[in-house]
Amino acid sequence: MTDTTKVADDMYMVPWEQGNGQIRREVWVDKEWKVTRYYLAYINPETITGDNGRVMGFDYKNGALYSHLMGEESAIEFLSFAELEEKFDIKWNNLPKESGPVISRDATGINENQVDAIDDYQETKGMRLTITKGSAADFFRRGKELACKLDLGEQVEQEKVVIFGNRHDLCYSAIQKQ
Repeated sequence: MTDTTKVADDMYMVPWEQGNGQIRREVWVDKEWKVTRYYLAYINPETITGDNGRVMGFDYKNGALYSHLMGEESAIEFLSFAELEEKFDIKWNNLPKESGPVISRDATGINENQVDAIDDYQETKGMRLTITKGSAADFFRRGKELACKLDLGEQVEQEKVVIFGNRHDLCYSAIQKQ
């Protein structure tokens, strides 16, 4: 197996009024900076309990691209990472979303015992960390810039980016952990 390095681990925390959940992007490259995995997903366990809460997404692994929608997986044609980002942005903006907090689960829909299984520190160790407030458009803008560089074979800085869509969600997350 080829040694790979995670170069992007991005998360947009979707505000309640926009459907809740999170949008994730993860990118791995090999020693020659060839992308071996590119993962984009909208995750919301309140919407779908199967497929680890993945409502929709794309998963590129070693030359093959798979589309996920509400638990269904299908192989699709792959042209470029920039096009993949654009398709995901369009699908996200056209996806019907429910709004409002759900009382029956915590804010993430994930129980505390699952957090360690989801966040593998070794994959992100050494990455620059950016935590900010922004919009889905900011998340997709970063993705398109990243994708264009990777399509050209350029090296990118390793970075983990967490974008909160609403500053109140950041405060709510901090309060919940106390």
